[in-house]
Amino acid sequence: MEINFKEIYLNWLHENIEQYKIGENIYRISFPYINRNNDCIEIYIKIQQDGSYLLTDDGETINELEFSGFDIFSSSKRKTVLHRILNSHGVSLHNNRELVISCSKNELPIKKHMLTQCIIKISDLFYLARPNVQSLFIEDVRNFLEKNDIRCMPDVSFTGKSGLTTNYDFAIPKSKNAPERIIKVVNNLDNSQAVTITFLWGDTKEVRPLESSLYVFVHDNNKKVPKSAISVMGNYGINTIIWSAKEKCINALQL
Repeated sequence: MEINFKEIYLNWLHENIEQYKIGENIYRISFPYINRNNDCIEIYIKIQQDGSYLLTDDGETINELEFSGFDIFSSSKRKTVLHRILNSHGVSLHNNRELVISCSKNELPIKKHMLTQCIIKISDLFYLARPNVQSLFIEDVRNFLEKNDIRCMPDVSFTGKSGLTTNYDFAIPKSKNAPERIIKVVNNLDNSQAVTITFLWGDTKEVRPLESSLYVFVHDNNKKVPKSAISVMGNYGINTIIWSAKEKCINALQL
């Protein structure tokens, strides 16, 4: 009997999303996605007088990074990466603090999805918030691809069968010798993130060429990557590239 992974994922979301009314026309939504402190990601939704919706993280993502001693705005490179993430998810930065999206009622499901994925991405990319970290992992991956003459396009988004739009960090177009390859960069992989990546790739793959494949680059410097998370993705044909063994994938990506 074939397992309906999409149904399992959506049921899991339904069972674990919590909604609270905290004020007149203001709601707090708690998702089962985990941030860098192992807390559930929360967003706030305010119903505006004109009937539109304002979605915000209430500044929590940026505040948490600063609390850890990591100043996103301390270098042009960090600001460039931050704004690249915001733009690719359709999210605005208000007062250098809040991540916000405005939308209509019909757009609410997809915009909630984009905001939560943006929060995860920012929290993940800046996971190594230490003074001795000189570069961001996504920039390391970008340099690795360029160094090995791997042609790719950055910041690509695809709308899956469900209607959800998912952003990926790089895409290698189909060639005479190899199919389309999509790349996602993950700084801190856990089981929750592996499940989300697997569902979203399954949704994306349904509208991409049959041979398309996903490569997930995972940072493993000074930390252990959970084998269970790798197994979850591997069961659905996703290629996990551990950063310390990245040379093994060069030939496959150069084709």
